[in-house]
Amino acid sequence: MRAALLAAAVAATSAALLLIVVDRGQVSPPHFDSMAFVPTHSDVHSSTSPSAASGAASSAAKALPKQIGFAPPPSKKKSDMTLVVMVPDLPPSENPEPPQSAGWTVQGSAAPVSGSNFQPPGQIALSAVGGVSSPLTSPTGGSLPSSPSSAPAANHPAASNPVGVSPAGRSAIPSNSGFVLLAGGQGNGQFALSSAELFDPAKNAFAAASSMKDARTDHTATVLPGGKILVAGGEGATGRALSSAELYDPVSGTFSAVASTMATARAEHTATLISGCSCPADGQVLIAGGTTAASTLGSTLRSAELFDPVTGTFTPTGAMRATRARHSATLIASGPLAGSVLIAGGFSDESGGDVATAELYDPVTGQFTTTGAMSVPRESQTASWLSPNVVSGSLAGSVLIAGGGDVSAPTDSAEVFNPQTGGFSPVGAMTIARTMQSAILLTTGKVLIAGGQSSDTNFLVSAELFDPAHATFAATGSMHNLHAGATATALENGSALIAGGRSSFGDLYDPAAGTFSATGRMITDVAESTSTLIR
Repeated sequence: MRAALLAAAVAATSAALLLIVVDRGQVSPPHFDSMAFVPTHSDVHSSTSPSAASGAASSAAKALPKQIGFAPPPSKKKSDMTLVVMVPDLPPSENPEPPQSAGWTVQGSAAPVSGSNFQPPGQIALSAVGGVSSPLTSPTGGSLPSSPSSAPAANHPAASNPVGVSPAGRSAIPSNSGFVLLAGGQGNGQFALSSAELFDPAKNAFAAASSMKDARTDHTATVLPGGKILVAGGEGATGRALSSAELYDPVSGTFSAVASTMATARAEHTATLISGCSCPADGQVLIAGGTTAASTLGSTLRSAELFDPVTGTFTPTGAMRATRARHSATLIASGPLAGSVLIAGGFSDESGGDVATAELYDPVTGQFTTTGAMSVPRESQTASWLSPNVVSGSLAGSVLIAGGGDVSAPTDSAEVFNPQTGGFSPVGAMTIARTMQSAILLTTGKVLIAGGQSSDTNFLVSAELFDPAHATFAATGSMHNLHAGATATALENGSALIAGGRSSFGDLYDPAAGTFSATGRMITDVAESTSTLIR
């Protein structure tokens, strides 16, 4: 009898626990939002009709308070530390997120990486500042690894091995659209993040990836000839510049520390894969300038160094003519200066502000030389190589420099650098002044310029197209989310991903329709991260 009573008691207790477990709902993780500096209206430069623009403004007024919470991104040149104030997010009902996609399936491509500006098959390197991109050609000419994929799972799977196969089976991965790796940045109430995530264009969804070894923001990410991604420098959690670097392996889906460190700790620098010079520096990464501490006044740098993927080491190279941070660096991919890197603008504490000067790095001699100056000083501008493969006319093979400047007074001006003459010439003005915007050359031969800031408090959702054939700017469809300090990544299907710019969602631009569509929600609200296409 005693045994029977004991068994009954155990059964009753188990049933009660089961009811409790079943009744428990899923607890939503905390989410943070900005307490200030969020615009109450969208900018007016849009290609939509007046009624549509009115509706978009109304929609933006509701959506903007949901944007990620950071203090205004820079100027960053103040001597005081930036105070980041976070408050709880608004209820989900006020800005419902797009429905989650279904489970993930294996994706990827065994094709060579194509340049972000649609050069012949090669690698791309995306700067952490303003989505600056440099198209690269493969120094080896060989095929590169396919993109990582995630094993089937629901919602946001952790992807310690996103490919889901062993390296030996990599060639068997089905060819499909490439993934985009977003790493580090600021968000979730933290000054610097170590987290990373992958965007799958086929699913329009993000999935968590393995974390970096160090938390970083204002760092760089560069695709190497072997397919791995070099992540270098940036600011750590304490706000000081880092000298460490790490490699992301698309096969294993993990980061590993580089044994060698940079000769100089730096953030807000540039990193450009050298290609096309037919010299020993082919396939190495030029890391130039930056600052020792971007969150305070810091010291801007003139030093530069090369990373050799073969030896895994950093070696100092010639110094720049001026100290610079938040400048642009663009590979001259063809022509008489093929393999050279154009360094333009930036902030310099030597000059006490933004500079208009520019210089060229010669990978053969390892030295910088001064070239023609821009018409106005700039920082956080975009620089886009106008590839002769997709651009025709007199501007083919030149570099488009657009916008930039301190957030308190950005410029709407644009100009092109002509490698033949070594000088800059104006090409009109954008539809609105912007800084910290994103830019990417599309397969149509036009340059998409999106988002950014037009003042300390006005974050932009508008976008525009630069037409090299006529040297003109024209408004295109507006984004669904505001983005400043975001990156622009060209996808295999010809669309462009704008992500990581103070919004919980990314935006996809369709060149054929001239419109944007929102992506699925990002794993982490982030700004000033890096994004890299993996194929």
